[in-house]
Amino acid sequence: MMEEFRLPEEVWLHVFQFLPTRDRLSVRSSCSLFMRLIDRPVFWKSSTLYIEKIRSFTSHSWRTLSSRKIGAVVVLRASEAEWRQLAVRLPWLHSVTARVCCVRALNALTEFKNLRSLSIQRGECPSLTPLSALRDLTHLSLCEVQCSPALNMINALSQLSYLTSLHYHACGKPIPTAAFHHLLKSLPRLQKLSLKMGSGQGPASEDALFRPQANHMPEELQCRIPALTSLELLNYIDPILSPVALQGLPSLRLLTVQYRGWHLDPFLFHLKKWLTTVPLLSVLNISLGYRLGLYANLVPATVHHLSLKRVIADSKALRDLAQRVPDLLHLHLDLNSYKRQSFIAAVPHLFPKLESLVVRHNTVTVEEFLGLAQLSHLKHLVVLYPTTIQNAALMDLTEELRLQTNYRLNVIHSVGQKDPNVCLCVND
Repeated sequence: MMEEFRLPEEVWLHVFQFLPTRDRLSVRSSCSLFMRLIDRPVFWKSSTLYIEKIRSFTSHSWRTLSSRKIGAVVVLRASEAEWRQLAVRLPWLHSVTARVCCVRALNALTEFKNLRSLSIQRGECPSLTPLSALRDLTHLSLCEVQCSPALNMINALSQLSYLTSLHYHACGKPIPTAAFHHLLKSLPRLQKLSLKMGSGQGPASEDALFRPQANHMPEELQCRIPALTSLELLNYIDPILSPVALQGLPSLRLLTVQYRGWHLDPFLFHLKKWLTTVPLLSVLNISLGYRLGLYANLVPATVHHLSLKRVIADSKALRDLAQRVPDLLHLHLDLNSYKRQSFIAAVPHLFPKLESLVVRHNTVTVEEFLGLAQLSHLKHLVVLYPTTIQNAALMDLTEELRLQTNYRLNVIHSVGQKDPNVCLCVND
């Protein structure tokens, strides 16, 4: 490096913090000093490494990774020996995502002594017993994992008493109700639970899926029942769960129901009952399902973050909803209307306190788009559109909106691509 550009390392480290990863890597290639500084763990502790072929790593690659101390990896495919090599080379890993997993790879995962988060996406494992050795896991996600019998999986999960988050999207077979209650009692720290329902799954139980704590129960047994704060139900269709299924979750703050499709029969609609049993709910996410008018006036007033994706609605339902949640701060609005009408023009009047908003560009006219400037508290606007090709007219319109809001508004154009580290079952 030229002598006149010599600055204290602390100054360079401060400057590099403001660079995106791509620019940081470009700077890294300019000189040995920048290479050494940018390879420091401070810049990589929140990064995820995507590995397609472990055998392609050179000794130089391993040295670089050793310097950066990256804590999370996503492995597309690896043999048992390669998993063990990864555990030896990167012993500090705390998060591992295995895109394809088999029982031999599962055995190798026990070599990661600092592992706290594990995600297995796809795989056939005759037994998940090796999972029980990962006693320090706090986050576990099983997506499209086939295991026979299913009770083997439940027994393995029951040993992970430190779990705070569980995504059980394992297979199409339902969890027997008794086994599910046993699992919950074995996971006293569990706060977040995500369940995927099988396509042919019938009613699981006529009782509450999450049993409320009874006054006559022994105190030591009561404290073992987790107080869930987040629940996701994916690929759901009534009446898999009963109207009283969520009675035992008074602490619930986030509820996501991703329905299997649109449903018009109100006699099998259980969400309206569920919404009356969650007094602390602050985040509600609904995809497809029933008409908004069936539950708009039942949404708890405590909800500050609301997502409605491809939900059928009309103007009256939206007005009823606004009366229920006058303090709504975050809204993802992606409604379907029989009359193909847009509801964006009414948003500034119905939800004046919004701080963030997500809408689709093809449902918004120029006047409606610029009308969002009336939202005096709006800080973030996400505009979804179906292709990666930037629309010049939309970009100009966005700049005009930012000008009208005195550039306080951050506008993001997104094609809604899924984060490759997110579970395969989660749809936009």
